[in-house]
Amino acid sequence: MSLGGKKLHSVAVHVEPVQYLAGWRADAGTLFLATLSEGRVGEQAAVRIGLVGQTLRATVFGSISRVRRVGRPSLPPGIDLQLDRRSLPAAHFLALAARGEPFSFRERPPRYLVERKLRVKAEGGPEREADTHNLSAGGCALAWAGGAPPGLGSVLAIKLGGAFFAASTRAVVCWVAPDGAASHALGLGVVGEGRGARVWRALAEEAVAAGARAV
Repeated sequence: MSLGGKKLHSVAVHVEPVQYLAGWRADAGTLFLATLSEGRVGEQAAVRIGLVGQTLRATVFGSISRVRRVGRPSLPPGIDLQLDRRSLPAAHFLALAARGEPFSFRERPPRYLVERKLRVKAEGGPEREADTHNLSAGGCALAWAGGAPPGLGSVLAIKLGGAFFAASTRAVVCWVAPDGAASHALGLGVVGEGRGARVWRALAEEAVAAGARAV
């Protein structure tokens, strides 16, 4: 999907723990995944990773640094993903879980109870209005009313403001929770860069300045 800027791939994968460990290079911050072989070097990817036999799931973000289109059973086709710095802790936690070692997540950034209307658009769908339940510097939870919500891993465009030249950013659906027949709650992780990302972080700063309650 391309929503302004570089193309962003989004996919969910399940890998055997031994395969994850074979593809993880902690010193370089890269991860090999036997998927997205149609991607191109330099394109962005958001990958929801699950380990077979475990309940742990994590979404990592990064850019495709190498593509292997032809392989063999011991070296399948796939991509090398150069992870964003913010995704390195999640990749490390997955490695600990794959080795069967104990781990604990770092405290997540605070989320603030803020009801705000956003203009959002999923690929192939109309732009619509959605209300946030809470937001943080890295994303938000919002209500998706009317029609089926976008699936896990979908990429959305978020328009920040009503002006013609309003900033916009991209976000990935990290979780979907049913909430009745007509409304769903979605968890979004913002993955955009540049002006849109700065404007989004400013929303969290505004919430703090306004005295919004952290949850």
